[in-house]
Amino acid sequence: MNVLDSSALAKFVNRERGWEEVERALEGGCVTLELALEEVANSLWRRVMRGDVEVEAARAVMKDLIDLKPFRLAPQEELYSDALALASEAGIPIYDSLFIQLAKRLGTLLLTSDRDQAKAAEAAGVKAIIL
Repeated sequence: MNVLDSSALAKFVNRERGWEEVERALEGGCVTLELALEEVANSLWRRVMRGDVEVEAARAVMKDLIDLKPFRLAPQEELYSDALALASEAGIPIYDSLFIQLAKRLGTLLLTSDRDQAKAAEAAGVKAIIL
């Protein structure tokens, strides 16, 4: 079961270029953090604020994601200490390092759409695939 980060999940939800790759990954089984839901909701909010989507449509998408939950949610409390150290060493945001630490703990791949995060993951010994 691979770790799917926020950028990849947001790509799927917003149907951005390459979203089909994320869909295939979800079908194969993924785990993510609750943080990903918050970041996906934020990406939908940005689309609402730009006028790209109506608020009710965004709410429906978010509700479907939560109801269908095509992934497993992992607890993140235990990751903060190591994630803070990694974020400081690699110069990346803590939320990116949380996903890297989860993949490291599970001994699995990190699936992301963030090239900087993928580079930091590889440097930390975590194989990353850019979707």
